[in-house]
Amino acid sequence: MSALLGGVLVLASPVLAQPKPRAPASAPDAGTPPEPPRFAWPRLQVLEYVESNDIVEAGGIPVALRAVHVKESARELVQRFADAFRDGGLYVPPGKEQPQLANNAAMLTAVDPRRRITYTVILMAQPDGTTTLYLGEANHALARAPGTENDFAPLPPGAQGALRVNTEGSRTLSFQVPLSGAQVQAFYDDALGKAGWKRGDEAGVYTRPGEELRLTHRAGDEGRRAVVLLHQSRAR
Repeated sequence: MSALLGGVLVLASPVLAQPKPRAPASAPDAGTPPEPPRFAWPRLQVLEYVESNDIVEAGGIPVALRAVHVKESARELVQRFADAFRDGGLYVPPGKEQPQLANNAAMLTAVDPRRRITYTVILMAQPDGTTTLYLGEANHALARAPGTENDFAPLPPGAQGALRVNTEGSRTLSFQVPLSGAQVQAFYDDALGKAGWKRGDEAGVYTRPGEELRLTHRAGDEGRRAVVLLHQSRAR
């Protein structure tokens, strides 16, 4: 959750419930050091923020996300977040191992190996010198193996790299498949039709009572097709 105090945004890490620890077989040794406190995001000069209590599931891993617009410059914040990560006892991979983003954006990631939580900040510099931040916390301790039994649509034969992202009111399924665009379209026209979906007036849109499914695809790597399916609930 977040708190706004005198124009300063205090970002507290959202609670992603941890598995209950097993009771120790014997009392811990008196000399055992206490567990370090959980990482807390640094204080920022906020201009506006959008907070969501929703937990997004990506690839079976729960991720807490939020966006905030702050007064500080992106150049200043990169170092501040790097220092905060290290001061918080997190492991910060070397710069060459950090993801690189284009379009005037930077990303910094750190890991809490004890709790198995990954912290990521994406910084987007604005023309007026301010910065838009996207903050994420992924709790790998609560990860579950993604399966196909709960998919809202079938995968074509040969589909690879399936990624499932679930949020409140929508679900996304993306993957690559060694098919042409016409073959992808034909597969879903047939499979979705058998499942009671009807093609809408807009290309790639299918509907059922209270539901909408959007299919998009484009040329991918090595002759494969990159496919994205978006499922949303609709008012009846």
